[in-house]
Amino acid sequence: MSSNSSISPASAVSSASSGSGPRSVANALLVVDMIGKSVMGMASRNDQVRFRKDDVGANFECFSVPEISLSDYMVSPVFMKLKESTAIWKAAFILIKRLFAAAPTILTPMTAHRIVLCAYLIAMKATTDRVLSNKLVSRYGGVALTNLNTMERHFLAIINWEVCISAEEYSALDSVYSLPLASAGASKRLAAAVLYGR
Repeated sequence: MSSNSSISPASAVSSASSGSGPRSVANALLVVDMIGKSVMGMASRNDQVRFRKDDVGANFECFSVPEISLSDYMVSPVFMKLKESTAIWKAAFILIKRLFAAAPTILTPMTAHRIVLCAYLIAMKATTDRVLSNKLVSRYGGVALTNLNTMERHFLAIINWEVCISAEEYSALDSVYSLPLASAGASKRLAAAVLYGR
């Protein structure tokens, strides 16, 4: 487990999902869109990577790059129905960064959608008590339940079961996603956070 101090799930959810109404919804959509584009930017570095059948990465690989964009996939109603969805997606992004650091070639355009789905599932369980079942997530994610369960186990093994999020990690993302989110420098700050850890 991480040695950094960890923020409590309740605090994280309260901080990241405060507010309601159109502005809150718009903010959540902007957060998800930026995360989706950032993950695909990371995945594009490995667009030539293909996995053998016995590689761990093969468990996450689609037959071809999905036609739906990652951002559109992430705003599926079931993934946005929880009021804590913004906090969950932020936690999922942190977990994806950990996965990417531990296994840099596993994130590709053909694995990104399933990795994001798995990260959402794990982040949801780690940050909120209102958990959707694996069966429901698999149905709306377009993945067989047995495959999702297998991917979840592999994802956790790769990140060494380090699912606790430190207060510093949340703060770093909050500084990127501070309103107004649509400011000209927001995407550049997020790119710097992803690439250089700042």
